[in-house]
Amino acid sequence: MAVPTQFSLFKRNNGIYYVSYCFDSVRRWKSTRTRSKGKALAFLSEFKDKIKTQTQNIKLSKFTEEFLDYAKAIYADKTIAIYRRMLEDFREICGDRMLTSYSIRHLDKYKATRAESVAPTSVNIELRALSACFNTAVRWKYLAENPFSGMKKLPVPEKVPSYIKKEQFEILIRNSKGWLKEVIIFAVLTGLRRGEILNLRYPDVDLEKRLIYVVSNQSFQTKHGKRRVVPMNELLQSFLSEKMKGNIDSSGYIFTLTNSDKPIEGNLASKRFRELVRKVGLDSSIHFHSLRHTFATWLVKAGVSIYEVQKLLGHSNVTVTQVYSHLASDELHSAVSKLHF
Repeated sequence: MAVPTQFSLFKRNNGIYYVSYCFDSVRRWKSTRTRSKGKALAFLSEFKDKIKTQTQNIKLSKFTEEFLDYAKAIYADKTIAIYRRMLEDFREICGDRMLTSYSIRHLDKYKATRAESVAPTSVNIELRALSACFNTAVRWKYLAENPFSGMKKLPVPEKVPSYIKKEQFEILIRNSKGWLKEVIIFAVLTGLRRGEILNLRYPDVDLEKRLIYVVSNQSFQTKHGKRRVVPMNELLQSFLSEKMKGNIDSSGYIFTLTNSDKPIEGNLASKRFRELVRKVGLDSSIHFHSLRHTFATWLVKAGVSIYEVQKLLGHSNVTVTQVYSHLASDELHSAVSKLHF
């Protein structure tokens, strides 16, 4: 097992002390976050002990096997597929090295290579996944620190989410039927993600309290594994009351194909929705996820705050929801007009 060597302390122009050391023939640096030499020396002593005891050498290919086995227990299949593809691409581009030998230089190489073939948004998703993998390696003591913790994402031009206007929504409803029509109505009234809708079961709906429980089960994993509660309005309550007649005690799925007790596949729902959009002549940029955007857009246009929309959508950070903030311009004008002096 390789052992870190050649530890030293140096000060940069900003006055902060840094630890320099060599690991697998690669020179590395770690900030002590202090301008005090005494504190920096204490940091160096603790850091040397920590890094020498925590690091174990393991190749990326072996770590990939261990990580994917672990991921099966906590992530949805779609997320696991992203991790698997990303790790395979990273190994192909940067080589199957010891985890301790990777540096930010390898990340930059991966980022530049992937940017040649996929959109910046996709590259950034992969970069987050890669950093998460290496955070796991740190937790498992294969690494003393994540070499990609300071990574920079690719700039992504802000794109206004595609949503459906109310007159367009009426066209979609008039030209749809069966489970697709029901799913479209439900999606616009709840803002739930595709997987959350299609895996919803009767016990997850409380008509009396007008609440929908978004939870994981044996065949479905919510985003980040988090459980959340979504309120329903009177229109949705009426819709579900009719839909659930005679099935209150059922444990089955709410939305199914005719003569089936299995959930509708996500790809099928997206395909049928795209076909409907083309059939009625709507913009091709409208896709299934646009139903979720429509829920948020209609709320913001009705004067609901971004923070309330964040909670309803289940976003962990309000910055994700800020993409809808431009829609509240009328309300913002009303707000600033109240300033006087």
